[in-house]
Amino acid sequence: MSNSKIVAFVEPSFYGVSFAKAAYSQGHKVVAIVSSVDNPTLYGYEGIYHDLLVADIRDEQSIYDAIAGSAYYGKLDALIPATDYASHLTARVAERLGLRGVPYEAALKARNKDLARQAYEAHGVPGAKYKKVGSFEEASRAASTIGYPVVLKPTNCASSQGVYFIHGEAELRDAFEELRQFKVTYMDFKVRDEYLIEEYIDGQEFSVELFLEDGRPAFAAVTEKQTSPLPFFVEVLHTLPTSVHADREADLIATAVQAVAAIGITGGPSHVELKLSQTGPRIIEVNGRPGGDQISSDLLVQAFGIDVFGATVRYYLGEPALLAPIRKRAAAIAYLLADREGIVEHVAGVEELADSPYLVRANITVQPGDRVVTARSSDDRLGYVITAADRPQAAKDAARRLIDSIAIDYRQEELKIAQGT
Repeated sequence: MSNSKIVAFVEPSFYGVSFAKAAYSQGHKVVAIVSSVDNPTLYGYEGIYHDLLVADIRDEQSIYDAIAGSAYYGKLDALIPATDYASHLTARVAERLGLRGVPYEAALKARNKDLARQAYEAHGVPGAKYKKVGSFEEASRAASTIGYPVVLKPTNCASSQGVYFIHGEAELRDAFEELRQFKVTYMDFKVRDEYLIEEYIDGQEFSVELFLEDGRPAFAAVTEKQTSPLPFFVEVLHTLPTSVHADREADLIATAVQAVAAIGITGGPSHVELKLSQTGPRIIEVNGRPGGDQISSDLLVQAFGIDVFGATVRYYLGEPALLAPIRKRAAAIAYLLADREGIVEHVAGVEELADSPYLVRANITVQPGDRVVTARSSDDRLGYVITAADRPQAAKDAARRLIDSIAIDYRQEELKIAQGT
């Protein structure tokens, strides 16, 4: 195609695979910068890229060197982060290459929750009381000052990994020791040995799917979230647009825009998590990317016909994002969780899902023989169903009904009885 550009992505994975799909479908040359040549197979984007460059994606200089040593040096039209963990490194390399992107300092704040909290506080964004801590003693003092219950979390992780709801000092001690053993996350990124103690904010949780142009919202939508029972924070149901507190959508969006501005993002997509407390919206975190968990890849498409990944590629190329909704419906996704730890013997109800007129797609990954656990992070979920309907409540009810119709039977494990004791 005459308007074909060269678009590079750093480590397409999970939600980031949709970036590669969007650029490929737009007719661009897709270059994936990867930590392993096996990753297109691992993450499912074989056949939708044109070239691979191998680099240590945990290292800015390695990413830069991979580009500088390739045929694409000086020829890239866009460089886009396709995994959370390398977003700030990608931003730095893009700046060095003179390409459009999120400013490095903004990407760094979005990636590190302590820096983001400092920015929210400095700009008057309503959030949680917090304290950065490096030892149990500091954590104990901070929790006493803030007041239990509190949340303990890493400063630079995602997917609710290492996030604990804490009622008192004994729980804090156990959780802090467990968190200190959490050294690396996806793709061997190091977990910082500084943590946050945060005030627990009660209230309905939401995310705002936001796309800015010149600091102003070109598009915004509010996703209603349901999480697993405490003490964990695993997201189990998303509904877009929200079926509850629809009268507060404008307030939620305004707070999200304020938070994104505080960390320095003025353009492109953001996924902003908030809670609606008794005092109004309060920020949880800003992610300078489209929402994961199929929110952007499926729910936005089903509800409004919006391809935010395609819009992001166009934005990075300096082209019109094209974000006008083409329909007004609703969509939901519900996740399957194990209700106990054990080995799966049988999974029932999967084939019957297709009978529902609301079903868009199902992806049930659990199989007989799998050992499963009760969910502590998003990694422990066992599959999902996506539904669409004319109204948010109908989409949500259908998703919940379908996921509840799946039954997991567990194998009776033999007990070994010690002899002669």
